[in-house]
Amino acid sequence: MKRNEITREAIRRSSKRAAVASVAIENRAVPAGYVRTERVERLLATRKKIAR
Repeated sequence: MKRNEITREAIRRSSKRAAVASVAIENRAVPAGYVRTERVERLLATRKKIAR
């Protein structure tokens, strides 16, 4: 199998996409009517407690 080389630019783009998605979640940019799973609610509650 041929090994693909990952460039710094690809890593930067991937990191940027992940950061944008994370910021959207933290700012509660969730579409109207969307219901989060119980697991996600627990995760966010835990993170909120730690941030205080």
